[in-house]
Amino acid sequence: MVSLALVASWCALAIQKGVFSLSRSWLGLALGVFFILAVLSALQSVHVPTSLFGQYGRWEGLLSIACYLILYLAAHNIWAIKGSADFTRMFFLALLASSLLVSAIAIVEFFWTNPFLLLAKAYCAAGFGQSSSFETGRSMATFGNPVFLAAYLALVIPIVFSGLLYQRRSLSPIWLLYLALLMTSVALLLTFGRAALIGTVAGVLLISWLSWEHIKKFQTHVLVIAFIFLVAFGFVQAVGHSYTVENRIISIFKLQGSALTRVQMWVALLPLIPERPLLGSGPDTFKYVFGKYKPEGWVEHIYNPMLDKAHSDSLQIAVTHGLLGLTAYLWVFIMFIWLGVKRVRAFANRQESWFAIGILGAALAYMIELQFNFSHFTTSPLFWLLLGAGSGLLLTPKPAKVFYLKISQSKKTVLLFGIAIVSMAIAALSMLPLAADIYFYKGQNLQALNKYPEAIQEYERAVSLNRFETTYVLALADALMQLWRHTKNTQYINLAVADFNRAKDMNPVDEQVYFKGGDAFLNAGRDGDASLIRKSISWNNQGLILNPVMADAYLDNGVAYAYLGDYSDAIDAWLNTLKIDPKNDRAYFNLGWVYEQRGQLNLAKRNYLKAYQLNPRLNKAKAAFDRL
Repeated sequence: MVSLALVASWCALAIQKGVFSLSRSWLGLALGVFFILAVLSALQSVHVPTSLFGQYGRWEGLLSIACYLILYLAAHNIWAIKGSADFTRMFFLALLASSLLVSAIAIVEFFWTNPFLLLAKAYCAAGFGQSSSFETGRSMATFGNPVFLAAYLALVIPIVFSGLLYQRRSLSPIWLLYLALLMTSVALLLTFGRAALIGTVAGVLLISWLSWEHIKKFQTHVLVIAFIFLVAFGFVQAVGHSYTVENRIISIFKLQGSALTRVQMWVALLPLIPERPLLGSGPDTFKYVFGKYKPEGWVEHIYNPMLDKAHSDSLQIAVTHGLLGLTAYLWVFIMFIWLGVKRVRAFANRQESWFAIGILGAALAYMIELQFNFSHFTTSPLFWLLLGAGSGLLLTPKPAKVFYLKISQSKKTVLLFGIAIVSMAIAALSMLPLAADIYFYKGQNLQALNKYPEAIQEYERAVSLNRFETTYVLALADALMQLWRHTKNTQYINLAVADFNRAKDMNPVDEQVYFKGGDAFLNAGRDGDASLIRKSISWNNQGLILNPVMADAYLDNGVAYAYLGDYSDAIDAWLNTLKIDPKNDRAYFNLGWVYEQRGQLNLAKRNYLKAYQLNPRLNKAKAAFDRL
């Protein structure tokens, strides 16, 4: 909506004044190349709709990339053409106010609870959505994830630091800047985000290096700033419970936990790059191509979220946009930092020099953070605005190109009216996915209460508003299947099968379509319908082509083969489960059962015992062992 408003305003002002100005820079050229390559990548994507609109819940497709570029162009032209100190002050005050609010919520959340989530829960209790939590012991404020909050603060802290370093009292009272630095630093540390912390330190060091002569003149002021950082560190170190700053810093140098997971993922995805080396698999399609390369020992379950990000933006771009896209991506960011550092000296006497230097530090901090996490729509818009502002201040070597529009007054009126109509139409269309999401979440809430007919109505409304989203169709099919199990009305199962097939046609490269379909067909076929059992095996096998380490699919296939009386294939399927998940108690119990049916009692007892040892609450395994 913001990007749409910017484009509409831009066009309307140009028509009204009869003049269109466009500032040019080398960075704009690099971004143009990156966008053209993104378009080409999307057009040859493994799933074009996902590359155009983005994966559900991530929304990092071509449409988002275009919106980011609009934000960049708007900011670039504002600072390059107008160069207004007043606008810089307004922007900084807005950034300061929002960071203070977000940081306050993060601090309150750490000691009590998240007031933003309390509002979200009230919103959800009214039936309009689902609340979510991520991880206890880490603040996330309004971002829904501590990593996203940390990325936002990594962008803000260098700019606040630069404003304080240059003592910009014209921006706000100096005490407010001190308070903002303290609160944002505490909030960042309360996220316990390692990548953002490394990035922020790097950004602050870059600003300090570029401002060294200034630092030497105001050493007392700099000592106060350093004291604020130390107070923030000491405070969070003292109050930390499940995490502390110290153990998070130490964990940076230990290859374990999430750090080990990232390294395993990066190594595993490398074979993906030569598969589609030039243009990649398409924007936001990492989830669809990584399944078959998941590292050995990783266990995914059918109804768990699939891994959909590389947690390294460069590697993500290499896989989804190809090596050409990666080259353009690196060209953009390396050029910005390199040319910005070269030109900041000549820029030092301008009033906005502190802001330009702060943006360089923020960009470096964010780029480092991205190499261990990923871009997200909660933080990326701010980065692209800052990138545009920095480009406009530092990297605009030539005067703006001016185009004069010779349009009569009557034609101006018609064009302005047309822009208004088109903008309202696009705005209305852009609200449809949001409305669809509301119906979808209401359907999920109703389904959780076993109100299947009402849930189905909400899902159908969601599908009618957004016919490109497979998630809604899968939810509709699942609700229809559950309604059939309660009513035994064949109409519902026929509709469910049709919707599962529709989901497969909509997105044939999404492994979850096949695994969820296979799971649903197995549950429906347990009452004796062999055709549904065979359909379950077929769908799971198609999913296993995309992701051969889905332990649940092998487990379900074994159950399906057992229902069909094919014990040999059932044993093979459960043994495959154990290759992936050696501690799967259900697989051992099922093997015990099938060996018992075949009269191999020693093998049966051995597997029943193993199942019980792995899961002492599995009383039926102990009972079976005792019986034999």
